[in-house]
Amino acid sequence: MSVQEKEVEQINEVGSKLGMQWRDGTSAEVGSTYRIQQLNKLLHANRPNLEIHRTRCFTKVFQETEGQPYLRRRYLASAETYATLPVQIYNHERIVGWQGRKPRSENFNIEIHADWLGNEIDEMPERRFDPFQISPEDIEELKTVHIPYWKDKTLTAVWKQQVPNPDKMFFCGVADCINYLSNPGSHFLPDYQVLMKTGYRGYARLAEEYLAKVDDNNPEDIGKRDFYEGIIKVLEAVRIMANNYAVKAEELAVAESDPQRKAELLEISDVCRHVPWNPPRTFREAVQTAWFTQMLLNIEGAGPSMSYGRFDQYMYPFYKRDLEAGILTPEGAMEYLEELYIKTTNIPWFQPTQLAYYFGGYYKFPQLGVGGLTKEGRDASNEVSYLCLRAMRHVRTTAPSVALYLHQKTPESLLIEACKLSAEGMGHPSFFNVDTYSKMLEYRTGGLNGKSPYTMEQILEGGCPIGCVEPGVMGLQYGHTDSAIVNLGAVVSLVMTNGIKPAALPGWGAGQQVGPQTGEPHVMETYEDFKAAVKKQLEYHIKEVHAHMIVAEKIIAEQHQVPLFSALSRGVIEKGKDVSGGSAYCNVGPTIQAVGLADMSNSLAAVKKCVYDEKTVTMNELCQALDANFEGYEDLRLKLRNAPKYGNDDDYVDDIAAEMFQFFSDTVRSLKCYRGNYSDPAVQMVQAHVGFGEMTWALPNGRLAMKPLADTMSAEQQTDVYGPTAAAKSYGKLNFPAFTNGTLLNMWISRSELVK
Repeated sequence: MSVQEKEVEQINEVGSKLGMQWRDGTSAEVGSTYRIQQLNKLLHANRPNLEIHRTRCFTKVFQETEGQPYLRRRYLASAETYATLPVQIYNHERIVGWQGRKPRSENFNIEIHADWLGNEIDEMPERRFDPFQISPEDIEELKTVHIPYWKDKTLTAVWKQQVPNPDKMFFCGVADCINYLSNPGSHFLPDYQVLMKTGYRGYARLAEEYLAKVDDNNPEDIGKRDFYEGIIKVLEAVRIMANNYAVKAEELAVAESDPQRKAELLEISDVCRHVPWNPPRTFREAVQTAWFTQMLLNIEGAGPSMSYGRFDQYMYPFYKRDLEAGILTPEGAMEYLEELYIKTTNIPWFQPTQLAYYFGGYYKFPQLGVGGLTKEGRDASNEVSYLCLRAMRHVRTTAPSVALYLHQKTPESLLIEACKLSAEGMGHPSFFNVDTYSKMLEYRTGGLNGKSPYTMEQILEGGCPIGCVEPGVMGLQYGHTDSAIVNLGAVVSLVMTNGIKPAALPGWGAGQQVGPQTGEPHVMETYEDFKAAVKKQLEYHIKEVHAHMIVAEKIIAEQHQVPLFSALSRGVIEKGKDVSGGSAYCNVGPTIQAVGLADMSNSLAAVKKCVYDEKTVTMNELCQALDANFEGYEDLRLKLRNAPKYGNDDDYVDDIAAEMFQFFSDTVRSLKCYRGNYSDPAVQMVQAHVGFGEMTWALPNGRLAMKPLADTMSAEQQTDVYGPTAAAKSYGKLNFPAFTNGTLLNMWISRSELVK
């Protein structure tokens, strides 16, 4: 049994003891109307479950097309999946579409997940983190038919044969790229501005136009015929899928005795016969188009963060037109938004148990943004901006992540509306500074001295965060923006052990040399020597994980083509090349995220203060205390805990944080990726600091072994003792635009700190 399999077994053993509790749906029976309340109840009465329709289609098509070009096979399999997708319409629905046969289904990517799924499938309904319901019959079919066919063909399986040290990249605790390997096809901002004007028909006609120009005698056109013929089949399959919903709605209408519901079903049929193939005519059809697109992208890609982008901008023309025509009211529009939120929450994230520990809760991080600026620099908010915020207050779903794009011209009324939502305590909305993420986009893709491919007009018109915090531009970029994670706390720990991972830690490499030999700490005569060792250790792990990821990037280009992502990326159809191969207007990723910034900064500050400046602790004493996890060294630990801490407006440590922040950025941004762009740095989000903390030994900041690291770019827990203003001043000393893939800050403010 491998180390990875043993860890899964241990995690599931603990999980079986803990048990799981699920809501029966009644506690989620909320919404602005009875219809929404019932749909919310339906959503939360269902457990996340696995749908194997896509799996069956992909296995069938790939077995029938052995030896044919990989892109042709993937496009044919995608078309088969969409054209035959199970159709289900529940009572009260008006925005239709489900990934599978029932709510909260995940139509997962067997060609990505087969290698680890074989080890977890039997325990899937009861595993500790993010269990999924699946029938015994489907389990048996997966074990006997699909997993055996795919397990040696997955991205991870192929990647393992081509890199020097694959096991080190899985839960070693220092650098990790399993998120990238498990989730290709993710973090995407579709070109909704164009889609709403042309429908899918527009992309199909464009592909037909370029197919007619393919010259089979031109070597540069090799593969383009497969691309165009395949993408046309996929787009036609989307039309068939929507038509299947239209037929189902008509069938239900015939049997329906309630006149109001009969009329609703007939209207659903009319809507689905028109969109998403044709451009939407109404606000409702535009919402249906957005939802079908979101649903299909989540079936096509394995990863999270298929986002709606600047939703209020491309939806407002439909809203205004319908309002003026008298066919829509603000309350009616809000009900459509609430239903969209329920549908978006319905899509769970499927990932290995260990990765679910990092990113638990099934949440796929779709963003929906409001506010911001127009391309002319004026405030862009409108009535839909307010409705999007109010809809979330009523429906109270986890998704999408509603975001407000702030700037100096943001109306006070919109800010108050956002604060009302924030006061609900659900985590909505996220607040993003337009100026900051615009500068991040200006820094992006050109390396240390390069020039951004985006114009400021493009940034203002389509720029917005994607996923958690990563900046993007709708329709103008493609790439995985949450790829590798580097543990800054573990980097410091390895300096204290000359590159050897402490033997008591879990995960790969315990007791082994996992980092470079940066020298025995006791011979480092100055703080500058110590800091140089930390930078050397950090640079090594950044470059090592990057080297492993660009191999994965190449394999993804060869065997994980994504036709709908390609169609919905501006300029890609004209190039006749799948977006995974580098045909996007701007290629992004694989990126590298930092976790434990405060732990690294505080550790460096403690060593500088206690060992070198005040000389109250010797390096030998410090190493001994760390080795013992401070057992018997409480006085020494107290000295370290009393050293300056990031988050208190203290330049002694804040300057260190700013320097290491910039060093991380410069190192990452100097590395070229397979598709020609340069990597982007980011601050790691969500609860990865907990999982990585469990794989990190005691640190010079006085943190005990295997405890959580500081989350995001925030101060260490309970160390920002001078209040939120001082903390904000510390954070403001960092060069945020240098982290071109985004930063995230969490601040908790107690009632006692607020002026009443």
